[in-house]
Amino acid sequence: MLGFSALLQSLADCISQLARYGQVRIENQETTNIIADKTDLEKAGNIAEQIIEIAQKYKSCMSKRDQRKLKSLIKRFNKVD
Repeated sequence: MLGFSALLQSLADCISQLARYGQVRIENQETTNIIADKTDLEKAGNIAEQIIEIAQKYKSCMSKRDQRKLKSLIKRFNKVD
């Protein structure tokens, strides 16, 4: 009878360990996703800055409306950045 009780306790401990492992794995996956998202946002920001530089070169060829829109978007971008 004592052996059966120990077996049940071992089984319960094993299930508990598996549940903890699953939880830690989920937490680590969330952290990994956050880091990947941050990296992607940094890359997108760098690309946007390059696009702005190119657009600035051709600003004089744009209509006045597009020039104002570009200026407004750059201002908004710099506030977020």
